[in-house]
Amino acid sequence: MWKRLLCGCVAVICVASFTACGKDTMQQISDESESIEQTSASASLGYRETVLYYATDDGFMVPVMKMIPWEEGIGKAALRCLVNTPENRLAAAKMGLAATIPEGLEFSLRIGDNAEAAVDLSEMPDLGSMEKEAAMITSIVNTLTEFPTIDTVSFTVNGKKTDSLPCGTGIRGAFSNISLNAEGAVETSAGGEAVSMTLFFPNQGATLNVPVTRYGAGEANIESAITALIEGPGNSGLRNCFPEGTSLLYADLFDGSATVNLSAEFLSARYTEGLAEAAYRTMFLTANAIEPIYELNILVEGKPFEFDEQLHAPVWANEF
Repeated sequence: MWKRLLCGCVAVICVASFTACGKDTMQQISDESESIEQTSASASLGYRETVLYYATDDGFMVPVMKMIPWEEGIGKAALRCLVNTPENRLAAAKMGLAATIPEGLEFSLRIGDNAEAAVDLSEMPDLGSMEKEAAMITSIVNTLTEFPTIDTVSFTVNGKKTDSLPCGTGIRGAFSNISLNAEGAVETSAGGEAVSMTLFFPNQGATLNVPVTRYGAGEANIESAITALIEGPGNSGLRNCFPEGTSLLYADLFDGSATVNLSAEFLSARYTEGLAEAAYRTMFLTANAIEPIYELNILVEGKPFEFDEQLHAPVWANEF
């Protein structure tokens, strides 16, 4: 979903220090027929804005943008950032993140003309649980499908097709972008397929914006999404940014501009430092997941809400 994040925004990029993503030690990576274009304005400076998918300390999966040095076969460079080397482990831990690919796992990467990336896994250590296996697969699939030349990812193990990994995680077929941190049943009570929405909530420390895929009946639009945000997360590890009693009066999304009108209870968000600003970011990211936007206007009872600081549209959900 991050391929289309804020396509109407212009980002001014300043290249600062870079933390190494690890080396090819104990990895055999080959990119055959790979041609990923330099889509970032910063590529001319030798770096590329790259969205990587990490696990958090409390078990969520999150997208994080990291500037990585441009090189041929940028896909393999992105995956190297996800290997649990000492360098990557230290860099990720500073943000409460964990790399998902175990050190020692060998893998190759081939990208075909059909926009399918083929990943072969070998020398796989025992990850100990289906959850860790699933996190690794999700991390690889979603990181690779962020690239414009990759639509799906398929897996083999030791060069052979297999239905599942040792702990039972299914890897049969080709995967497109995998939904993150699901809440609710994928089917409605009537037996039909449930509608999914991507909502964003801060973690309890407000250091990360966590995407949640919520399934339910009804229609996925800005009104239902903001209403769901106000209702709050289903997981106690995430934070509700809206004061008790806040309700949505109306929400509109047109031509890249979103407007959200909230009830007077939202005014009390000013009494908790950073809460109103966190609410703005979650509303922006949630609206942008429905349709790319470049601005968000927050009203309370029809009047513009005054924030304590000047806010800028979040170009990325999270950044290194």
